[in-house]
Amino acid sequence: MSTVLGLAVLGVVGLAGLAIVWQTLTVGISPLPSSARARDAMLALLPPTLEGPVHELGAGWGTVAVPLARRLPNATVIAWERSVVPFAVLWLRARGLRNLEVRRADFFGADFSRASAVVCYLFTGAMERLSRRLRTDLPPGAVVVTHTFALRGWQPELTQRLDDLYRTPVYRYRVEASSQPLASGGDQK
Repeated sequence: MSTVLGLAVLGVVGLAGLAIVWQTLTVGISPLPSSARARDAMLALLPPTLEGPVHELGAGWGTVAVPLARRLPNATVIAWERSVVPFAVLWLRARGLRNLEVRRADFFGADFSRASAVVCYLFTGAMERLSRRLRTDLPPGAVVVTHTFALRGWQPELTQRLDDLYRTPVYRYRVEASSQPLASGGDQK
């Protein structure tokens, strides 16, 4: 009986591994969770009074989405993840959080017109594509917080460097009434 159980577990782990490899090849990046320092910095850069939809793009394993939903009880956090295995883990972790919606879909199909904030840790290509989209789709006053990768053509409202080996940047942007990103910059250490 233990041999059958062991083979079943090995089969499930093998299939999960293959699913992650397949999704990595098709999306172009593996699901990499944010560090605790980066997660905390991202959460700290968001206004605690947000009430509209907050989108976490590429939510992965839920290392940001779950604490984000807990920190913003009056907001609806929408966590987007395409990769099957991280999505399943995120879905399990989201159970019991009424303000956290988990979607297994491509966030480029999302409606950002009512978003109060967007949070993401994505790769360069996705950030370039997202930069153009957010510039036109986000409402005035919306906040964008990114980890490691900046939005091309946007001036951050605030840049915080983490106290880690790479001095990892976390950026905060805000959409002005003219639908253009804020032109003033700042650097907080």
